[in-house]
Amino acid sequence: MLRAYKVEINPTIQQKQKINQSIGVCRWLYNSYLAKNNELYELYKSGEIDKKEAFMNANNFDKYINNKIKILEEYNWINSCGSKARKKAICNAEIAYKRFFKGQSKFPRFKKKKNQDVKIYFPKNNKTDFKVDRHRINIPTLKWVRLKEKGYIPTNAKVVNGTVSRKADRYYVSILVEKDDIKSSKSTNDGIGIDLGIKEFAVCSDGIKFKNINKTSTVKKVEKKL
Repeated sequence: MLRAYKVEINPTIQQKQKINQSIGVCRWLYNSYLAKNNELYELYKSGEIDKKEAFMNANNFDKYINNKIKILEEYNWINSCGSKARKKAICNAEIAYKRFFKGQSKFPRFKKKKNQDVKIYFPKNNKTDFKVDRHRINIPTLKWVRLKEKGYIPTNAKVVNGTVSRKADRYYVSILVEKDDIKSSKSTNDGIGIDLGIKEFAVCSDGIKFKNINKTSTVKKVEKKL
């Protein structure tokens, strides 16, 4: 069973810089993916390319960024964000784009800098990633970050993955925690018959017998003293 937790964090100045840089990279990648596919779609409508070339999926766009864009000196800042966080931002853009063409949502909007609705995805790669103490959490690439609400997230929780977000200069961590299922007892129609007697106090249908304590020597001795 999985359960989600979201709590405000209190990052250091250096950690805030890292978060802000990563959010900027993810926002740029999200917008760039939409812009690239808009460009391809316009080329298709004008007859310059065929239908097969009118869409670039997340995997191909990620390769395009790594092999043609990121190698340029003016785009070195892309490396300030982890590769898996970058890939997640691109995948989110792909999902939004596909939902529009399936008629499930409006055309995805470009994310603006003033609207900090971009989340940074952090997968769990090592055992120490997302380790939780009462007052802090170990987030990949950020290391230990203090929690503002102590004890809300269970200590040593089994975290699957998480995201860090920013809203109005406040920072939050959202994590997905794996919890053991609580198995409920199964009801049954099986019953036990009980026969109350004199020699034996009770005899159950499954063969278990309960002695009559009034017949024991201890009780008889006590009765004599009364």
